[in-house]
Amino acid sequence: MAWLLIPTTWKLASKSSFEEFHAPIWQASLHVRDLSYFWGHLSDSKKTLIEKGRDHQRILSDLNNQLNTTEDLNKEIQNLRNLKLQIQELENSLSLETQIKFHPELSRISLRNLSGWNQEFKISKGSQNKLKIGSGVISHCGIVGFVQEVYENSANIKLISNKNFRMVAHLKGDKRPVTFRGNGISASGALQGYLYDIPADVMIPENEQIEVVSSNLGGKFPNGLHIGFISKLEPSSDGVFKTSKVLLSSSLHQISEVTILRRNNAN
Repeated sequence: MAWLLIPTTWKLASKSSFEEFHAPIWQASLHVRDLSYFWGHLSDSKKTLIEKGRDHQRILSDLNNQLNTTEDLNKEIQNLRNLKLQIQELENSLSLETQIKFHPELSRISLRNLSGWNQEFKISKGSQNKLKIGSGVISHCGIVGFVQEVYENSANIKLISNKNFRMVAHLKGDKRPVTFRGNGISASGALQGYLYDIPADVMIPENEQIEVVSSNLGGKFPNGLHIGFISKLEPSSDGVFKTSKVLLSSSLHQISEVTILRRNNAN
């Protein structure tokens, strides 16, 4: 009852102070995890060490092959730079609006909070790294979510499976926009979403599926990043469009690092 009588400004200040106080603790937990991993390998058996040595030699061999192709890669990079200049010249000559450019900011996950209704986690970077609320977050498995709250040394990320998450998407190979919404966790524990406004002429053959990818229309993500798959279409309530459940990547449960897409025009 006393908490309800406290002014809102005091509540917000207390929450911010709480987050800033705990940020070093979450950061320290990452270092403890790394040290545990290091000391755990000191007790490896002889057989394990031999296997690791063999893997190490394979990595060195692969590194040598990569070094041998450095010259070819440098030539390819120069070709790409020349193509980029040509595209910029064409955009300027045609007065076209340039695409939104992003600056990638890599961060580790310091704390997870997963439940059936509110999927989110905390990362170890914040306003000191110029992170902004609303920035898109991706990983090797595609779209992860977006930045929901930013503090000085940490930030909260809302996952794509969160029921309050919405974004514009596309079916792969189809430029028409559709609407994606998070749909929590299924009874089997799989992260899922829901797709709306699917054109009526879209069909999915039996035992096949269509990939759902991101759209740059929302401004948070570039085109073509993986979201999930749909395999069964249902008519919408208005009878004009179709809907479908979206199966999200199971790797979202396991990621330890993410990339925040910070817009280059952000201050």
